[in-house]
Amino acid sequence: MSQELVTYIVLGSESRLNGVKLPLSNKYEEYIFSNFDFQSSIEDQLNESITNSKGELIVFLPPSSFPNTAAKEALKKIALIGLSSWGWFEYSLTRKNIIQNIKKVSTLVRSIPDLEQGIYFTKRLYFSVGGIGTFGNSPFTEISKRFYSRIDPQNPLPALIIRTKNLKLD
Repeated sequence: MSQELVTYIVLGSESRLNGVKLPLSNKYEEYIFSNFDFQSSIEDQLNESITNSKGELIVFLPPSSFPNTAAKEALKKIALIGLSSWGWFEYSLTRKNIIQNIKKVSTLVRSIPDLEQGIYFTKRLYFSVGGIGTFGNSPFTEISKRFYSRIDPQNPLPALIIRTKNLKLD
């Protein structure tokens, strides 16, 4: 049995992730790039990444965004508990603009996280709902609906540390 508890998958194409540096993996955390090549479906690539990952808890991160220390510790505890769970991260309070305020309201009303917030879930829950579903303009909509069919989300974790303003996947 592997010791990794949490697998962080940074979403994006190979060209988008070219200049992004990942933290070093350790015995509790695994960091991998999604490297979408657009020759096969994004859904298939994500399913393969999740299947091959070592962690019990999977975290989808937008490019150039990483959890802070408090969020990492909370994710490790969630992974250790071993129960099916899922959730997302809060919006950053340091980045305030009208578009982000609209996204905040949308997340509160619809309870579906935005790409910029990231999402985490247990492997067990992911496979019990049949995978990611469609990964479109709002990437976490389908998977959130699938997770909601099983359990309610955890309270949002502290905001991600964002190192760039460009959060496109390609």
